[in-house]
Amino acid sequence: MSALCALPGFGQARAASEPVKLLESRVGLMAPVWSPDGSMLAVTTDNYAGILVANADGSGLRAVSSDAGTGYKMCWSADSRSITGRATVATGRHQMRRYDVAGGRATAISAVARTSAEPVSATAAGLYALMTSDPAGAAATAPALARFAGRTVINPALSPDGTAIAFQIPGQGMWIIGADGSGLRALGMGSHPAWLPDSRTIVYTIVRDNGENFTGSTLMSMDTATGATATLLASRSLVPLTPSVNADGTKVAFENAAEAAIYVMNIQN
Repeated sequence: MSALCALPGFGQARAASEPVKLLESRVGLMAPVWSPDGSMLAVTTDNYAGILVANADGSGLRAVSSDAGTGYKMCWSADSRSITGRATVATGRHQMRRYDVAGGRATAISAVARTSAEPVSATAAGLYALMTSDPAGAAATAPALARFAGRTVINPALSPDGTAIAFQIPGQGMWIIGADGSGLRALGMGSHPAWLPDSRTIVYTIVRDNGENFTGSTLMSMDTATGATATLLASRSLVPLTPSVNADGTKVAFENAAEAAIYVMNIQN
């Protein structure tokens, strides 16, 4: 089914198992996000409608919210008890809401407004907070990102130790920068970087398309200190997207765009 590649070395993840289907539903599932304690996985459906949560072993899939758009960039609380999402209230108008995972109760945490801001941890600060609160304007506001002025910063990911941000610029691949704005470097082509606990390694995808649909994708890892890469999954039948690494760095979950289901595979670092 797939080709697994293991290149040992510090800062590089390698595949430790074949991928296994973890979640499927009559509606398409996408964009998995592990809870900070590793016990649960949140997913959303087509067009980021609603939030569903399952146990880490795939059992107990249940809806937390059906609000439109709220699965886009959804963000877990540090205690794994709630999820923040940006609900679409009307065309172009959004409201940040916090959803209690156990009971599904929604609490509005912002006014309804026209905004491109993304859900983010309450502790987010500095450059990372700017990237998430104003993706389209961050490059024009932050001197460290001046070379990208006029472009939108997408998929920013803060390292677990809070010192680095991996992100994308459409058409210009992935980049890394210190959380303090120092050391901007290109990482090459790829999308949706997700950090391992070592704050050095990322998992990401290199996606292929025909202009309308995804035609293939390779799941990769990279040592951001050296730029060395390794292939985690190259498959003819799976199209991995939006990877998410669990808290201890032993599993990566991803959306298989070929069937709109969620898969998980073991990794080692």
